[in-house]
Amino acid sequence: MKKITLSIITSITLLSNTLHADLWQSTKETINKAEFWKSKHLKDIDFKHIYPKKFYKKSYFGFVITGVAIAGAGAFSYFSAGAGAPVAATGVSGVASWVAGGGVGSYMAGLSTIGGWFGGNAMLGAAILNGISAGVIGGGTTTFATLSILGKIGVMASVTAIGLDGVAYFQNPETNRLEYRIKTTIPKNLGSKDTRKLIDKIYETKEDINEALEDGDSIKHKKLSELEMEYYKEAIELLKKKIDKEDNQEDLIVLGIIASNNAEYAIFNQAINKIDSSHLDNTSFLNYLKALNFLYKGEKEQALTYLDNSISENPYALEPIILSINVLGEEFLKNEVKIESLVKKAEENFDSDDYSSTYTLTGVYYRVATFYFNNKRYVSAQKYYEKSYEELGLLQKNFFGKELTHTVELAIINSIYQQNKLDKALEKYNKLIEDIDDNSEEKKKIQEQYLGNKK
Repeated sequence: MKKITLSIITSITLLSNTLHADLWQSTKETINKAEFWKSKHLKDIDFKHIYPKKFYKKSYFGFVITGVAIAGAGAFSYFSAGAGAPVAATGVSGVASWVAGGGVGSYMAGLSTIGGWFGGNAMLGAAILNGISAGVIGGGTTTFATLSILGKIGVMASVTAIGLDGVAYFQNPETNRLEYRIKTTIPKNLGSKDTRKLIDKIYETKEDINEALEDGDSIKHKKLSELEMEYYKEAIELLKKKIDKEDNQEDLIVLGIIASNNAEYAIFNQAINKIDSSHLDNTSFLNYLKALNFLYKGEKEQALTYLDNSISENPYALEPIILSINVLGEEFLKNEVKIESLVKKAEENFDSDDYSSTYTLTGVYYRVATFYFNNKRYVSAQKYYEKSYEELGLLQKNFFGKELTHTVELAIINSIYQQNKLDKALEKYNKLIEDIDDNSEEKKKIQEQYLGNKK
């Protein structure tokens, strides 16, 4: 029986819209009109200006959610593998199927889900998972198929972390180089009229895609996804036309981000280097984009320098902290103290009402916990997985997005199990299983990934 699971974003957006539409509609329209006619020239290129938080969007007027739907959300579960499905490395198809929730067509669905997190398709998803299997996680030249169950659990936890914090780094099997993909939110209400009009189309299409997911309409979903990709291509062509024009810094930022998200790094490089920051008081977000640019070139030390500058200017912003943690995490034990200090900075300074971020501390904690888990530091892994769980909203823990909650709970349980606290782990595991529908694909996944079932 085909089971349709709404993504966290879709579910909560629909409910939030229903509750607040009448009350806030006129206010939104007034502010949106004002935003449309704002100047094309940014006074500062910081996170608050790029992602402004209007009062009607503050957390106390809505629902605090984690930025992305992750493992098992089923967002692409309506596709079958079909002809031309990309070939993943040996054993990786199991991870892809796990991401999509299992069932018919879940291999292609999982690859599409992972690729979709970063503006790509199943081909990109296969590249990321192939890269992971080539040894970025697990060490050496170990493939996923030959990893121990503990290693495989570590890989799956890392895939979940990718979904939560929007950062993927993987060894490209073709070039043998470590490559990064960073999901950067496209700003709205910035740029010239044609840029804003195109961005509005992109966001409207995203909403239509969510509706198609809700309705289980695979044909409509596929067409809309293809339309979204066409809009991205149009944006990149528009950027090429605007690259040499004057007074278009907002266009360069907005369209440059789309180029970055679609791995058009050459044009992204041109756009970022064209921005004049000489008269700006705050350049935190611009420094973040420059860090991305250096990272894509493989210049990690330069990237970290710009990320440090970004954090110094906007300590409330999570994005530069998240990216710094991931880059430093390549040599986690060497950089453990620095990473811990970044986590503390995020704890002390991040406020969801400061600016409109698609990320939360849930992702920060989960990523650091997974670094500890993969380095066999299970006490610290448990600590940070528990912090990640505590950051989940009330609705996620009890109504929407329960698969995410269960995923984090299982990570806690496996960390406890690896400390040889078998009775405590089993008690928590049994309680978790009771909260999941019998004979569901999710229950099978949880059972397969509990380390206590593998001994």
